[in-house]
Formats: sequence, C-alpha cells, structure tokens
Amino acid sequence: MFRSLQRRIVVVFVGLLVLVMALMLALVTRSNTRIVTTEIQRELSAGTQVFTLLIEQNQRQLETAATILAADFAFREAIATQDRPTIRSVIRNHGLRIGAQVMMVIHPDGYLIASSQDGNAPSGSVLSPFADLLSAAETAGKSFGFKQMTDGRLYQIVLVPIYAPKLIAWVAIGFVVDDRWARDLFEVTGLVVSVIRHDGNGAGILASSLRDTERAALSAAVKEISTDMPGELRIGNEHYETVHVPLNQETFVALQRSVEQAEAPFRTLQTALWAIVLAGVIVFAIGSIMLARQIVRPVNELAGAARRIEAGDYAEPVPLKSSDEIGQLAASFDLMRERVANREQKILKLAYEDSLTGLPNRTRFIEEFNRLSDSSHGAVVVMNLDRFAPINNALGHPIGDRLLAEIGSRLGTFQSGANLVGRFWGDEFVFLLRDANRAAASRFVESLTSALRDPFVLDGQRLDVDASLGVALYPGDGRDAATLLRRAELAMYAAKRRHSSVAFAAEAGDEPPPEQLSLIGEMREAMARQEFLLYYQPKLDLASGQVTAVEALIRWRHPQQGMVPPGKFIPFAEKTGFIRELTPWVLEAVVVQAARWCAEGISLVPAVNLSALDLLNPKLIGHLRQLIDMHGLAANSLCLEITESALVEDPELALAHLNELAALGLKLSIDDYGVGQASLAYLQTLPVHELKIDGSFIRAVATTPKNAAIVRSTIGMCHALGLTVVGECAETADEIAWLIANECDLAQGYGIAKPMPAEEIPDWLAGYGARRRHQA
Repeated sequence: MFRSLQRRIVVVFVGLLVLVMALMLALVTRSNTRIVTTEIQRELSAGTQVFTLLIEQNQRQLETAATILAADFAFREAIATQDRPTIRSVIRNHGLRIGAQVMMVIHPDGYLIASSQDGNAPSGSVLSPFADLLSAAETAGKSFGFKQMTDGRLYQIVLVPIYAPKLIAWVAIGFVVDDRWARDLFEVTGLVVSVIRHDGNGAGILASSLRDTERAALSAAVKEISTDMPGELRIGNEHYETVHVPLNQETFVALQRSVEQAEAPFRTLQTALWAIVLAGVIVFAIGSIMLARQIVRPVNELAGAARRIEAGDYAEPVPLKSSDEIGQLAASFDLMRERVANREQKILKLAYEDSLTGLPNRTRFIEEFNRLSDSSHGAVVVMNLDRFAPINNALGHPIGDRLLAEIGSRLGTFQSGANLVGRFWGDEFVFLLRDANRAAASRFVESLTSALRDPFVLDGQRLDVDASLGVALYPGDGRDAATLLRRAELAMYAAKRRHSSVAFAAEAGDEPPPEQLSLIGEMREAMARQEFLLYYQPKLDLASGQVTAVEALIRWRHPQQGMVPPGKFIPFAEKTGFIRELTPWVLEAVVVQAARWCAEGISLVPAVNLSALDLLNPKLIGHLRQLIDMHGLAANSLCLEITESALVEDPELALAHLNELAALGLKLSIDDYGVGQASLAYLQTLPVHELKIDGSFIRAVATTPKNAAIVRSTIGMCHALGLTVVGECAETADEIAWLIANECDLAQGYGIAKPMPAEEIPDWLAGYGARRRHQA
C-alpha cells in the first residue's frame, strides 16, 4: 500500500497534521474534563455549604417560633393547669400560623401532654417520640434534629423548654421533609437534593427533587450510595457526582450534580473543533497530493535507470533533465553507474575472504558447509591460539596482525579439495574436513599442531605459538553449521582448561542447560517481583540442648519452575556480580527478622553467608552498621559466615574488612571448613568466633574412623584457640550423639530440623521444647 513514494509523502504530511490535530483534541478534551471535574466539585462544595446554612436558618426560625410560643403567659398557664383542650388549640393555631406540620407539648418526664397530630391520646398515655432529642435538650437547654415519625415521613424538629418559672414542659415544632422541601433546596443550591434512609431493613428515599422516572432510577441504585464518602452514581442515562450530608445516624441528604449537564457546553465546543479539523485535513491532503506528484515524477525516471543497473545493464546513461537537486542526484547516479562494475569484484572478494589472511571467512565457510549432502560425514575443527593476547599486548597490534597473516599463510597449505581453512575473527581459525571420521580428524589435528611448532620470526623476534583445538564430528555431534561450530568451540575451551592441545565435542561435556541460562537473566526481575524467600535452619547447642541460633538460607520461588534451590542460581549470581545486589537484601531481611524475634522474646542469633565479592565489597561495613543502628539490634545478635575461598582471593583486604566487622561486635564464622584452600595460619590471624566443619566430614562420622579423627582433632584445635565449633549436616541421631560425646558446641542439620520460613520458627521452638521436656 505504501510502496509508492507519492503515497508515502501524502501519508506522512497528512499523518503529521492528523497527529497534531489529535494531540490538540486530546489536550482540549483533557482540559475540558479537568475543568468539568473541578467545576462540579466546586458546585458540590458550595452547594453543601448553602445547604448547611439553610438547615441552620430553618433551625433558627423553628427555635424562634418555639421560643415565642413558650413565652406566651396564657399558654404556660394552660400547661400548668393541664388544660389540654386549650393547649391543643394553642399549638394547632400556632402551627397553622408558621406552617408547621408537627406541634407537641412534652412533659419533663417524657410523655406527651398534647400533640397536633393526635388529639385523642389521653394525657400521659403516650411517650414522646423524641427521647434522644429530649435527652440532648435536657443537657443543652434545647435541641434540634431530624426524626422519622410514625406516619413514615421525616420531620425537622426543634425542642425548647417552657419555664413557669421552673421547667414545666417542652414544646416541639417540626416541619415535614418532603419533595417540596427538596425542590425548594434545589432552587437555592442548584443541586439535586434527595433524602435517603439506611437502616437494617434496607434503604429508601424519603424525599427528592428528582422527577418520578429519575427518582425510580435513584431508588434502584440507592444501595450503591455510601454514607461516608462521595462518588459517582449512575441514575438512568446520566451520571451524577454525589456528596452526602448526614442528618442523623440513619438518614442523610445526597447532593448531586449531573456530569452530562456540566459537560454540555464543552461538547458543543468539541463538535466545532472536530469540524474544523476534518476540513483542515481534507484541504491539506489535496495540497499534499499535488506536491507529491511534482516530486515523484523525476524520481520514477531515476528508479527506471536503477532497475537497468540492477539487471547488469551499465551501457545506457542516466537522463539529465534539470539542474535542481533531482538533476544533481541523476548526475551522481550516472557516475555511480560507471563505477559499480569495478566495485562488484572487490565486494565479492571482501564478502568471502578475510582481509588480513586471505583465507575464507565465516560466510564462505557456512556456504561450503551447506553444500554437504545429508548422507555425507565430516568434521569441524575450531582452533584458537594460546597466549596470543600477551604477544599482542607486548609487541603491539601491528606485530599481532603480521603474526596472524603468517599463521594464515602456513595454515593455507592444509587447504585442498577435501579441506577448507578459514578465519572467523581474532585468533580463531576454523577447518572443514569433508568425508573425515574421528581417526582422520585426529591425524589432521596432529599434523596441524606439528606445523605450528616451528617458531615464527618477525623483525628478528622469535615467536613460539601453540593452539587449542576442538573437534565436532558431522553428523554425530550436530547436523547444522551453528551447532557444530558451537560444540567445537566448547570442546576447544575444554582443551584450554585441561592444557591439552585437542578435545572432541563428545568428550567435552554438555552445554549449559537452557533453564540455567534463563535463570541468570531472571534474577534481577525476581528481586523486583519479591520472589526470593528466606528460610531458617536451627542450630542446637549440644551442651544445653537449647536452640540458640539459626542460619538464613535463600530460596527462589520461581513462577514457572517452582522452588529453585540456591545451588542452581547462587553460583551464577557470584559469577555475574548480582550477588552484590542480593546480599544487601538478605542482610536487611535477616536484621529485621532478628529484631522482631528479640521484641517477641525469642533469643536466636541468625547467620548470613557472605561470598568473596561480598567480603571484598567496600560498602559492606557501612551498610551493616546502618542496618544495626536503624533496627536497634545488638551487634552480637548477628553472625556472618565466610567461606575459606573468600579469604584466598585478596587476603589482605579480606582480613581488613573482617577486623572492621569484628570491631562492630558482629560474630564471625568460617563456613565449610576443611574443603577450601585456607591454611591453618588463617585461624591464628582471623578475628573469628566460630568454625563450621563441612558436612562431608560430619556424615557417617560415628562409623567412619578417618572422619572421626579429623573432626575430633579439629574440635580440640578450635577449643584451644577459643573458637566455637559447629557440626554441619548432622542428619542422624548417631551423628548428633557422637558430636555431643566429643564436645562439639553446636550442631546443624536435618537430624535437628529442616530449613523453614521465619513464621514457623516460634511454633517449632515451642514444639521442640515440649518434646525435650517429655523425653526428660
């Protein structure tokens, strides 16, 4: 659809205009929405204030009317003499004058003396329906509120006292809260006013300024109205922003503003803008089409010339019809036509040959391999020079390039109809041996290494070159070039590690599992998604029989692979340096948990493993000091376990950091002792408090004399040095009993408890203590 330049020009121009217009419309729409929202909130806020003022004004008017009635001498005399006909007559006439629907006289004891609503009730036979208002009035001298009467309607009530000279009665005056009342407030506030009652039997509308149809819709949606927070409510086809003003515990007034009505003026503006945008797009599109035609016509002529050149026709010159930019382009195009033929040959050579050695490159090698038939067999040999980097660094890159050229020249003698010799990059050369089996490949490798034994002399400098080679057989080790090259390269690296000249792919081991490779990339995401967990394995004090410490062990709850053991990701974290991001998280989580245990009265010293990268990290000490101070944890309530290998990489820096950690008061422990590279001299100089004997010595210690001798001597040596000894991987009762008998201080392993989440530790400790007491 967009292959035509003319169409692309039109689409770009019109598209940019549409984009600008769309952004403008989006900005206008967003601004309109914000203005409407702000205006609605302003109207609701102002309406709420006006509504409150009107309620207060009505209250004052009621209080005034009630006060006037209470001050009438004849009325007070009638109350004092219990002249009920006169009382009813007075309150009825007074109610008619002020338009009150409820007039009542209430005895101080709470029963009705007279009421304008019930003229037949005998004196003292009916209690006042305003017990709560009456109680408030007795405290404050008067009271005001909204009450629902027995007729089901809501009334605005005011209670004032009648004194002669002491309190002889209360007079209650009330106005009905009905649709007329709501419409009057609507006229003043401009907001929809609805009175809603919520009780244990459900919800209902007592009064509303809405029309009947809208009132029915509000009644259906009234369950969605909350009495404690505003929100948007749909009534019929309109949306209303709503605020609530409570009248009493069960009744509130919903003040609402229609969103659609507030948006109406802005919708008219948007319609006009849409019309302007549409007209502008149409006019701009017509202009873009006319401009594109003038640009594209000469370009099409140049495209025809390019197609001729593409087909190999360099004879016909490119037509030159103008002196503008298109004409200049045509002149340059014609010059290009003259030089393409010469450059084609150079390009082909560069595409298939290594420029330094003249040997076939990777592209040529792949093409030659792909020509092999499915039924054929052969071998792929990858060769990498040993110690080439020191030569390159010592003598410079020019000498290194000359050496590679000389090596390429010597290896070129092995190229024949059956063999292909190529250079991929750097100091790596590749050989394709057609119709070769393992024996033939071995003979070829021997002749190749023999040829490289003769030294190279450059500018009087004798250079001895060795190489490591990896061999992959076709089709046994793979059927495609990529697989064979990868496996041959892995075999070559295996030969380097073994200091052997050659290794075959079948003997070099398997490639890293894909799931491990994916785990490396997923560790940082796992940290962000909080997939890492900490489990704690108890350590038993063998002398007291109490659990006094735990070791924090990290786990990974992978969303697809489930619980991933640390052995599958910790080594990769150490190789990639991610351990420096993981360890601070572990330290913080352990310190927080230790502080929580201390607050709960649980005395446990958690231990955290530090890798070589962690121990050599200059930020470690400051981070630990900050964590301890922040959470108020005693320094000796945390133990750091260091492996022997962490001490070997940089002993001086490791010792300096250990001294600083010990100065903080932290407990230090040497982990996995006996299987690392540390010497006994470290035990004399390191500021450690504890030594953990590796589990390989603890397993079967009760039945293996050699293990027993090693562990027994280590325990004695540590005690002589003042160190605490921990036996790891104590998995059987016999092993624990042996450790007790040989005065080992602590034991850890599945024979005591498996690692568990922190929240399970308190229950486990309680259960373990109960079991010990029962056994005792």
